[in-house]
Amino acid sequence: MPNFKTNSIAMPNFPVKFGDSEFLYQAVYQNEESLIRVKQKKEDFFIQIRKKDGGYLVKADKISRPPQVVFVQQALRDFRDLCGCKVEYSNIQPQKIRQKVKFGALKDINFFANDFLCEQEIWIEVGFGSGRHLLHQAKKHKDIQFIGLEIHKPSLEQVAKLCELQSVENVYLLDYDARIFLEFLKSNSVGKIFIHFPVPWDKKPHRRVISSEFIGESLRVLKVQGQLELRTDSQKYFDYSLEEFLKLNILNLHINKNRDLDISSKYEDRWRKQNKNIFDLTMVSEEISEVNQKIGIIKFEKIYDFANLQENFKNIVKNEEDYFLHIENIYEINENEGLLKISFGASEKNERVYVQFLKDKVSYFPNNILATKANQKAHNLLIDWLEEINR
Repeated sequence: MPNFKTNSIAMPNFPVKFGDSEFLYQAVYQNEESLIRVKQKKEDFFIQIRKKDGGYLVKADKISRPPQVVFVQQALRDFRDLCGCKVEYSNIQPQKIRQKVKFGALKDINFFANDFLCEQEIWIEVGFGSGRHLLHQAKKHKDIQFIGLEIHKPSLEQVAKLCELQSVENVYLLDYDARIFLEFLKSNSVGKIFIHFPVPWDKKPHRRVISSEFIGESLRVLKVQGQLELRTDSQKYFDYSLEEFLKLNILNLHINKNRDLDISSKYEDRWRKQNKNIFDLTMVSEEISEVNQKIGIIKFEKIYDFANLQENFKNIVKNEEDYFLHIENIYEINENEGLLKISFGASEKNERVYVQFLKDKVSYFPNNILATKANQKAHNLLIDWLEEINR
């Protein structure tokens, strides 16, 4: 990431505009680190100043940095010139803003939280890899809306390109944790969930997709006679998953071994040549689930006394069974305003954000936080802590 090192910074009075950037305020942590809030066009982020080797290292803040590095570069140049910094080292190189290719199939989680109104039956594939199975199913079932979940970004972009080249219009692709994603879908809306050859995670079983919680959410979103189909070459993963399924009081489960499908992945082709066994567990939903509420945005309902908060601040970690809260650092803008740096939520998909305490508003920064179950529980812990301090 772009940065520069200087021995001196003549800090301006905030807010101030310079060049293409508007610098709103400075927030200081123990006289060792500062965050400067920057607005530039539609971007809103922090640049960070840290003491280093008798000078200062100025760079992008990891939590809030914008997706295109060119905005950080411009902000650093503007800040450097505004403060009259004599630069000892810099890797800031001027670049043009690249127009990112937008693929219609690629979505983010906010789309599913705010705009997804699909009335068609939904099929989901978790970890679609090369997309061979996903695209085959989408072409075969054009009346179905497919959602593909994949955390490997090159695979996401490659399959998005294939959707356009092959005119596949009934697929949405998303980089998000499948263990949480189902919370965003309506009850009784999904026909099939495919989990083909997930990573076994034998040494880190807590990272597995299959769990009692995931199975429960799957049953909620599946229609009557909808199916969750797990396919694996791992005997250990099969045994583990079977045990998780059998925890249900009522269960319609089908087991197959070395079953042939209409389409197979390149990995499955390789494993079959090696005479490896392929196991299938197919769970069938038999009940209508209660309608769930749409996931909203978490908001703070009141203003808190930042001076009191700063006086009583402690680094705190609170771990619960399925969520956590870590209150890391506190930054002072002035005696009545500041920031908290926190991480919280589900262990498999945690949020790392700032909480802004301004005169007339308390809010998360840089993004709104969606009210998933784990996020809401962790937020409630934070509120309990804030209320205790402000008594």
